Amino acid sequence: MRRLVIFAAATLVAATAAFAQNADAIKQRREAMRAIAQAGGDPFKMMRGELPFNMAPVQAVLKAIQDNAGKFKAGFPDDSKTGATEATAKVWEARAEFNAIIDKWAADAKLTAAAITDEATFKVEYPKLASTCGSCHGARGGYAPGVGDSFKRMQTPLQ
Repeated sequence: MRRLVIFAAATLVAATAAFAQNADAIKQRREAMRAIAQAGGDPFKMMRGELPFNMAPVQAVLKAIQDNAGKFKAGFPDDSKTGATEATAKVWEARAEFNAIIDKWAADAKLTAAAITDEATFKVEYPKLASTCGSCHGARGGYAPGVGDSFKRMQTPLQ
């Protein structure tokens, strides 16, 4: 009986540790994406003509991408496939492709930051970078739900 209790307790501790690790990774990637989405609100509205051009928010979102892409990429360990996540199984099934997309996104953000000098260059360069979002969010069977839905959810606080 004592061995059974010890085994059950050890199993519970191991399961709790695995869950905590899973929740931490999911939280890390959600926080990284949330920082990017929140910084991207005004530039998105500028692209749609809802706000006048302003360089500061544009540079802020490009910096947020550069600062958070690595954290986001690291937030997908194998034990984070389930839980409060919207990531699809494709992240883990096509890990090399997923990682390459994130790396390209961060590199493109750096290049875009250097290329945007005014409203005219913003209108040309920013949509190219924004299209990278569709690499994960755009197609059915992608890495995550559609970009519009995800973007809206990321504008609100984590629950």
